[in-house]
Amino acid sequence: MRLKYLHKNNSPKLILFLSGWGCDEIPFSSIDSKDYDVLMCYDYRDLSNATDILDELKHYQEQHLIAWSLGVYVSSILFKDQTKLFVSRIAINGSLTPISEEQGIPPAIFQGTINGLNERGRDKFFMRMCGGRSGYANFSKHQAQRTLEDQKEELICLQNMILDRSITWDIFDKVLLSSRDMIFPFKNLEKAWESKSQKVILDLPHFCFSEWNQWDEILKIEVPRVISLV
Repeated sequence: MRLKYLHKNNSPKLILFLSGWGCDEIPFSSIDSKDYDVLMCYDYRDLSNATDILDELKHYQEQHLIAWSLGVYVSSILFKDQTKLFVSRIAINGSLTPISEEQGIPPAIFQGTINGLNERGRDKFFMRMCGGRSGYANFSKHQAQRTLEDQKEELICLQNMILDRSITWDIFDKVLLSSRDMIFPFKNLEKAWESKSQKVILDLPHFCFSEWNQWDEILKIEVPRVISLV
């Protein structure tokens, strides 16, 4: 697992961001941070350096967790017993059962992504991730600079991890779900989080970060109030 500070402003407050598969810091380089340092984790081929994250967290008075896509699953593994470290814990477009017919990515599609992971297949995946050609056109200007080989290796490692380790706990206090998600079927995301009361539906694709100019904005997203007329 790789750690990279996206912003280090000597702030006493930190956002820890666990990215999805295949990324590095480049796709998130346009998002600023006003009040927080931002530490990103990515490349989940080896999680043995997880204590490095805890060492970084010790330098801050206030910590927030944001996990996206398969980073939702990974953060659940890493912080199962560390939830009190964070003031808030937000899951975005991910599932605790990320390979699943009903609550994640269907197994055949996940395996098909691995089998078809050449340059053309990768571009097709990223286009779907961005919701189509226009979103991908912007994303491609800031695309991750990782090799196809290590991205495929990471996806296989994640598949093995997910199939070997079931999660029966929920560390998150809020979830954000994109109604135009073409990676995790939206109906599956709804099913995965059907019992979660703190839930916000966004009219965005799976890669939704083009929507925000600052990381601070994500923390400020509020769950809509339900007003009873009875």
